[in-house]
Amino acid sequence: MANAFASEWIKLRRRSLFYGSYAAIIAVACLVTVLTFSTAGRSATTGPASQSTPLSQLALSSGSVNGLEGSLTILGVIAFAIAASQMATEYGQGTLRNLLVRQPRRIVFLGGKLLAISTFMIGAVALATIGSIAVAFAMAHGRGIPTNAWTAFSGLGAMATGLIDVSVATVGFALLGLTLGIVMRSSVAAVAVGVAYLLPVEQILASTVRSTAGYLPGQLLSSVAQGGTATIGYAHSLVGTLLYLAVAAGIGATLFIRRDVTA
Repeated sequence: MANAFASEWIKLRRRSLFYGSYAAIIAVACLVTVLTFSTAGRSATTGPASQSTPLSQLALSSGSVNGLEGSLTILGVIAFAIAASQMATEYGQGTLRNLLVRQPRRIVFLGGKLLAISTFMIGAVALATIGSIAVAFAMAHGRGIPTNAWTAFSGLGAMATGLIDVSVATVGFALLGLTLGIVMRSSVAAVAVGVAYLLPVEQILASTVRSTAGYLPGQLLSSVAQGGTATIGYAHSLVGTLLYLAVAAGIGATLFIRRDVTA
C-alpha cells in the first residue's frame, strides 16, 4: 500500500493540481467566512434574511469556525471532483493496466489511492481552517464581535472539533467521488453527474421536501461538518454518513476488483 500511496502522491503533487486545488479550497473557505460575518444580523428575522447568522451566535466559542463549516458544500464538491477525476483518468488514459502490473493486488492499490487522496484533502482543509479562522478574527474585529470565547479553552476545542468534522466530511465526499469514478470510468461524466446531483438536484430536493434532508448523502455530510444542525442531529448524520460510505466503498471495491481492465 505504501508504494500505491507514494505513486498517487506523485500525481497529486503536480503544480497545477496541488496549488490550484489548495488555492481554491482556501479561497472558498475564506470567502464564505467573509460573507458569513459581513451579512450577519443582530437577530434572526423572517423572510430571506432569516438565513443570516445572528451576531450573538458568532460570539460563541464556536463562532471562529462558523464560516469554515458553512463552506463544506463547495469544499465537498471540489473534493468529489478531484477524487472522481483522479480515479476515472486512470481508465481514460489507459494507465491503470500498467499500474496494476506493478501492484496486482487491486484492493491494496485502491486503498493506497484513497489514502493519498484523503491526506491530500485533509492537508487542504487544515490550511483552509487556518485561513478561515484568521479571516474570522479580522471580520469579528471589524463588526465589533467579541472574540474572548474563541481564545478560551472551549473555543480552541471548537476549532479542533471543526477541523476534524470538516475533514471527515470532505474525505467522505472524496470517497463518493472515487466510487463514481470507478463506476463511470470517465472523469468528465463522473464529475458532471456528481456535481449536478450534489448542487442543484439535492439542494432543490432538500428545500422542497424537507423530510428527505436527513437521508440525502450530501446533506448528511454537511451536517457532520457543522456538528449537527437544528434539523439533523450529529449522531444521526454521522451514522447515516457511515452507512452511505460503507455502501459506496463496497460497490467501488467490488467493481474495481472484479471488472476487467482492457486498456
